[in-house]
Amino acid sequence: MFKQILLPLDFEHQELYPQVVASALKLCHPQGQIHLLYVNSARVHHAAAPLYSSELIGNLDKVVEQQLGDFMQAHIPAQHQGRIKIKHGVVYDTILAQARKHDIELIVMPASRPGAKTYLLGSNASKVVRHADCAVLVIR
Repeated sequence: MFKQILLPLDFEHQELYPQVVASALKLCHPQGQIHLLYVNSARVHHAAAPLYSSELIGNLDKVVEQQLGDFMQAHIPAQHQGRIKIKHGVVYDTILAQARKHDIELIVMPASRPGAKTYLLGSNASKVVRHADCAVLVIR
């Protein structure tokens, strides 16, 4: 059983969220907490960076924070509700940094089936699996 579980969610693989939450809850210690993380990588991709004003990014953060809060209330029992974090940066680096910073014991994350692009470059999930200091469960 894990006391500190991190769910990095990106709203891209929502069809996998029921499995992600169910797996996290099955592995959660009775006094454990489940934390949610969203990583906004909009400014990392330099070609699009000039299109995103600070105001636009701030508004997006507010919307995402509301969505994560609603998700937490709807799917995570109150006794297991942890932090909600919105960070900006490279997705896999940010997930790993947050896991280290908050002594996360397990990361449960959704991932799509690899295509030619991710096979060659590596997906966020595969990079998290390779470099995490804790257990990682990838849901497909």
